[in-house]
Amino acid sequence: MDKEISEPQISVIVVTKNEEKNISACLESLIAQDYPKDRYEIIVVDGASTDKTQEICRRYPITLIIAERSGISHQRNAGIQVARGSYIAFTDADCVAERAWLRKLIEQIESSDKSVVAVGGPNLVFDDDPLLSKTIGYTQETLLGSGGSPQCCRISKPSFVYSIPNCNILYRKQIIAEERYDDNFSIGEDAELNFRLRQKGYRFLYLPGVIVWHHRPGTIKDFAKKMFHYGEAMARITRKHKKIIRWYAFVASLAVLAVIFSYPIVYFFRPFIYIYAVATLIYIIALAISTTQVYRKCKSISSILTMILLPIQHFVYGLGFLKGLLEPRKAT
Repeated sequence: MDKEISEPQISVIVVTKNEEKNISACLESLIAQDYPKDRYEIIVVDGASTDKTQEICRRYPITLIIAERSGISHQRNAGIQVARGSYIAFTDADCVAERAWLRKLIEQIESSDKSVVAVGGPNLVFDDDPLLSKTIGYTQETLLGSGGSPQCCRISKPSFVYSIPNCNILYRKQIIAEERYDDNFSIGEDAELNFRLRQKGYRFLYLPGVIVWHHRPGTIKDFAKKMFHYGEAMARITRKHKKIIRWYAFVASLAVLAVIFSYPIVYFFRPFIYIYAVATLIYIIALAISTTQVYRKCKSISSILTMILLPIQHFVYGLGFLKGLLEPRKAT
């Protein structure tokens, strides 16, 4: 491959707010990339942090932008607006990229046809994260934890997928500069943008060997809160486009409704109790299989928490999805 072609200009954008604990490790991993230093820039878009995040960022050779207003979509758009690269790479402030991250991404997208709008890879849990965080991360990598989504469920070879999360992705700048993120979304904004791009015929190529490490929630409460907001955001995206974006969002919501209304259903429809019992048994077996998969990775008794984490995830995600479906539309 011609050197000039293989080394196009890249803009790496990191959106952040109150990430003083993680931003240094993130920026150091980006500065240490094995890609020519004059061929990429690092742009941090800060959402008005109240801790030392901005102070820390100013110690590094990066461009720091203070967002005019809150919202991750607005921050991403602000970064794209000043980016000079022909490609835009995104990662999160609580992520660390492997040294070959940019090089692998750009080599793949440059060798792909123009229908491939973005390439990206997995975000894996840190080996030195607390045991609960690692258990949460490994739980998310099971089929029951991710619904088969590429951002969590590991894929063994390069594959076309329906979406790639923005903690590990590289886009063609011209296309996302035209589409832009919807400023009405601060969670799930990447899923919403990627859905629009897919509707226009663009494709996403997932690369299992292009890795960033991503911190997971440190408490069950934080995990549950995050899952609730994910469900809520997916419902809002579904309402906007009036199409099914993720099949498992409806499954979780139906399960929540079944739990809530199981007694009156059984009262008026006795055979339902057998359906309910069979479904519960299948779910318990699936939980046991997921727990075994997590144990193989973490080699710890903490894997038993999978039996708690997954039901919590499914229930609060379903509640969030229902809330998002039923909430009144905001006046425009």
